[in-house]
Amino acid sequence: MNPQSTPRWEAALKVTGQAVFPAEVQAEGLLHAVLVGAPIASGQVLSIDAAQARLTPGFADLVSYPEAEPLRASSVTALIREPVIYFPGQPVALVVAESLIAARAAAHAVRVTYEQQPAVSALDQVLDQAYAPAMAGRIPAASRRGDSETALADAYLVVRERYETAVNNHHPMEPHAVVCSWDGALVTVHTNTQAVFGTRAAIAHAFRMPLEDARVIARFLGGGFGCKGQLWWPWMMLAMLASRRTGRPVRLELTRAQLFTLAGRRQETVQDMALGFGVDGRLTAIEHHVLAQTSANAEYSDTTAGVSRWLYACPNVTTSHRLVRTNEPQPIPMRAPGVAPGTFALESALDEAAMRLGLDPVDLRARNYADHDQDAGRPWSSNNLLECYRVGAERFGWSRRPAPGTAIDGCWRIGWGMATTCYPAHRQPCRARVRLEADASLLVQCGTQDMGSGTYTVMGQMAAEALGVPMSRVTVELGDTLLPEGPFSGGSQVTASLSPAVAMATTALRGRLAAMAVADPESPLAGYKPEDLDFENGMIRARTSNVAEPLADLLARREPEGLEAEGSSDGPDREGQAFTGMGFGAVFVEVGVDPDLGETRVRRVCGAFAAGRILNPLLANSQYVGGLIGGIGMALHERTVTDRASGRILGDGFADYLIPTHADIPRFDIAMVEEHDPLLPGGVKGIGMLGTAGVQAAIANAVFHAVGKRVRHLPIRIEDLIGD
Repeated sequence: MNPQSTPRWEAALKVTGQAVFPAEVQAEGLLHAVLVGAPIASGQVLSIDAAQARLTPGFADLVSYPEAEPLRASSVTALIREPVIYFPGQPVALVVAESLIAARAAAHAVRVTYEQQPAVSALDQVLDQAYAPAMAGRIPAASRRGDSETALADAYLVVRERYETAVNNHHPMEPHAVVCSWDGALVTVHTNTQAVFGTRAAIAHAFRMPLEDARVIARFLGGGFGCKGQLWWPWMMLAMLASRRTGRPVRLELTRAQLFTLAGRRQETVQDMALGFGVDGRLTAIEHHVLAQTSANAEYSDTTAGVSRWLYACPNVTTSHRLVRTNEPQPIPMRAPGVAPGTFALESALDEAAMRLGLDPVDLRARNYADHDQDAGRPWSSNNLLECYRVGAERFGWSRRPAPGTAIDGCWRIGWGMATTCYPAHRQPCRARVRLEADASLLVQCGTQDMGSGTYTVMGQMAAEALGVPMSRVTVELGDTLLPEGPFSGGSQVTASLSPAVAMATTALRGRLAAMAVADPESPLAGYKPEDLDFENGMIRARTSNVAEPLADLLARREPEGLEAEGSSDGPDREGQAFTGMGFGAVFVEVGVDPDLGETRVRRVCGAFAAGRILNPLLANSQYVGGLIGGIGMALHERTVTDRASGRILGDGFADYLIPTHADIPRFDIAMVEEHDPLLPGGVKGIGMLGTAGVQAAIANAVFHAVGKRVRHLPIRIEDLIGD
């Protein structure tokens, strides 16, 4: 099957306003909700006085921890079942009223008394309390292979530096929202979640109800990047409590400012990196130790040092993760979790080593290519990283790289840098249903949601191509727990999980259709072998002749009610898996630095990526570009700043939290290196994360190449580069 650049299936729905997002769902008798946030960073609620709020015209109800206490205790419900304050802005109550204006006025009138306690507002305040978690994401927090200490002592060259990355905040275009309503014991929840089935499970657990009594719908999402998950659920559940108490539908939508505190963040990291090399430029030792922030109420650690365990060949590797609890919002996965900050440290240190060894940065990385997963001791399912280096360098023109500090364009000093990127290939169990209607139109269904990454299109495209039906005749239904269960959107795994399930369903339909055709004496294909038939343009066609029949005619005679089949795919058996799936890439960057103003501009980017089978190059290109833009933001713009005195976030809006604009975005050249992966089901790897990692280090390396200043923290700002 040749990949096709099919435009987005849902594009017309979105641009014409026909795509209804959760906050836009209409309901009769709808009440509007507003959260009441705590102004302190640490302490306890002593009392909540709603007397004045109840006098507000339009006031309907207030819910807080006493009303939430009957919910089943869990990590999800803890923040709303108890009166303890862990971070500034933490909601202590939810007010509902007849209008949003009335709800805001009533929330403002609520009087809360607190007992304030000492707070930790920064990671460096309690370094003596750092501790080692058991896990960093999906991997053990610490690892040791060989003897890195001895290898570093004996190394020809040692690069030992500290690299730091700032807090970044998730800011999808669409804020978190819920419209919920109860019908007796049944509840329907329209919410923008990256996991409709996970959300349903959390609701059922908290409200002590059967799974089938809760329906969660998220047909369209305006982005997510990791934040539309369990950190949103407590506030969603407050709205559900208010809806059940009032007997009316309730809508709650977070403000842009609340996204800084209530939806998660990329955690701050301090990374101590040591690389040891032999005289031939081959790695002899890696030590990668990570210190990161987690919240006072929960534990989270990215897999930041994990990249150093598997990306390059090295016999002696030691990694660790430690956490410090602060009275700040909880970190959660953010696009390319762990890999983005981890590659910044590793790939920056490799660039420093290349300079000191007198080697080309691409050559140094190629010398240390890992031909298997050395951490797990398993072969790669496929690994075309060397080809990514070759293709990317050729398209970028790397062989013409000028000497450091010599390229000038007017006021700009020009620098070139590169870095490697990678991301594990994940999968989850998935079911999909494909129905061929009597008129030969297709209905493709799966409960998984589409964050805007193209799941609607790819799922419909796979079924259409397999059955030879034009995309104009395809309807796709997603984002509803009444549909077959699919994966959560995260870890670049939805397409990899979906594709085998859709393939199984369409294979079953093809088999049934072919068998019907060859066995039907009224069909012109009667007597042919099923394996000699093709499906294209709404027809079943014989490969060896011009004989064909419209699908609709065959169905009208034999299956006037249409045909339906379901397919499923399994998640990986991690304990027994005999190989490691990983996507790889190489990112090449040209920057301009104005040394007088300290301004940095990314002028062009070339990314070469090997991510298995590409189902839709048009959408894949969009995913890579989107990831690279996010990486540029992490490298040059994004930083959430906390006031050390109060613990509150400073500048909780886009006026102060900088993100890339159109003027900051360069030309992108995306190369998708052809890769056949026979071991992964469907041959599909995730692509959404690959573009987000690596580009940060490539930019920092290019800045050094331009002006000779090595910046080891992100973001790189004007004050880092201005002057001598």
